[in-house]
Amino acid sequence: MSKRLILILVLAFALGITCAAYAEVQNVKVSGDITVKGVARDNLDLVKTQSEQLTNGAGTATNFDDQSADILSIARIRVDADLTDNVVATVRLLNERNWNGEAIVAGQTNSNIGLNGATANEHGVDVDLAYITLKEFLYSPLTLMIGRQELHFGNDLIVGDPDTNIYSAASNLAEGDLSARKSFDAIRATLDYNPLVVDVVYAKIQEGLDNLNDDISLGGINASYALTDTTTLEGYLFSKITDANNANVFNLDGNSAAVPVGIEHKSDMVNTVGIRAVDRTLPNLTLDGQIAYQFGRYNPRFDANANYDATGPSGVTGARMHKRSAWAAQVKAAYDLKDVDMVSAWTPMVYAGYTYLSGADRDQGLDESYKGWDPMFENQTEGHLINAIFANTNTQQIALGASAKLTEDLTANLDYVTKWFARNFPENTLTGRRVILSGIYGATAATSGRVFRVGEDKFIGQEIDAKLTYDYTEDVQFGLMGGILLLSDNVRADVPSYPDAKNKKGSATELIGSMKVTF
Repeated sequence: MSKRLILILVLAFALGITCAAYAEVQNVKVSGDITVKGVARDNLDLVKTQSEQLTNGAGTATNFDDQSADILSIARIRVDADLTDNVVATVRLLNERNWNGEAIVAGQTNSNIGLNGATANEHGVDVDLAYITLKEFLYSPLTLMIGRQELHFGNDLIVGDPDTNIYSAASNLAEGDLSARKSFDAIRATLDYNPLVVDVVYAKIQEGLDNLNDDISLGGINASYALTDTTTLEGYLFSKITDANNANVFNLDGNSAAVPVGIEHKSDMVNTVGIRAVDRTLPNLTLDGQIAYQFGRYNPRFDANANYDATGPSGVTGARMHKRSAWAAQVKAAYDLKDVDMVSAWTPMVYAGYTYLSGADRDQGLDESYKGWDPMFENQTEGHLINAIFANTNTQQIALGASAKLTEDLTANLDYVTKWFARNFPENTLTGRRVILSGIYGATAATSGRVFRVGEDKFIGQEIDAKLTYDYTEDVQFGLMGGILLLSDNVRADVPSYPDAKNKKGSATELIGSMKVTF
């Protein structure tokens, strides 16, 4: 057989394989976005900025200047491929980085990059989404989604962000709370019995690998029923289990370490059951309310704010498990004023909301239930600074807001949030009545560093945020947002090792400019 004939046959075979490989792809869609932000922040540790060096009792100097200013980029590219009528594959790649982040050695933890443990690797590209959708799987009402995907249920009070919308431990950003990462490694089964839709979910939040019982897992069911065209009812049950050998344990003396011998240690279990209703019966008015209850088992060794020291409460050796009994309630209302003649040209909207999240008792007995609300995987932002600094627990909060289109392309938003504790935070014999901050840049890690004290009055403070958004084109958007968190006189900074820093309370501030291009 001649070489020419062999070459022709090889080319024909290769062409046949190529055609067969692509024949099943009916449609491919490529999309994405690039966001650039300039971020300036100050006093996120709630300690007034110090230009001088402070010293502890041992004479060691430190600097509590926590002003920060940098530029960050978030780039995402997404591919959706329709393989057949009922099979879709989705992949989205994500790169998050502070500009010139490569100046830090890749993989090296740096306190200026973020106390959440983030590392600088600006060239890193992560798989943000990677899942397969199987429509009409086995029978027509069933759809399966398998792989890394976003999970949003209701208004995201319970499930919406694996990092609880405080910060992203997996992000390379210094400002991890600004991360775009919202994905879960999960299996989701959706049963669509219109008007009833039922979702069953299992997700792996953390895989320890070394042991069989060191993971964090999420499982649950969410049912939504369209009662009328304007009223929807929703019920859910979600369970979060943190296995006993998980690494995130505390000795309850302020240090993260292995659990001491003889200490009772079991998995922490949070079961959350709730019901939500959304009504749009009245023109232009949306009402949204829900109530939820948590039960299960509380292990104080996974709680940096636990009401225990190394010897246990009241001198009893060893921390004890408790039953959970916590509550949450939330009511929101949004009214569109577009039909009001005097202001209709600006298409304004006003908003109000109230949230209650129960807190633990200060002097909890060994036989009492733990009443502190667990944030689960919430993804709500009401008050940009408050949301970044405080965990979503043990608080009452009122949020007010308004928006209006100043011109066809320019939109203004003004938000006001006030917050106070539902209960005074548990008092620890070693640390007093303190609240540990979230771990974002300029704040404190959960296991060490700066905290703050709160007096008998539970009022925390109030925040004002203002934002301008300019639609340059349909695909390009500019934004400018500023915010200030004004603390009450009841709150004072407390740096245990540096007494000179006490009572130097400071208001947290931020200014963020942004540009986003969507394609």
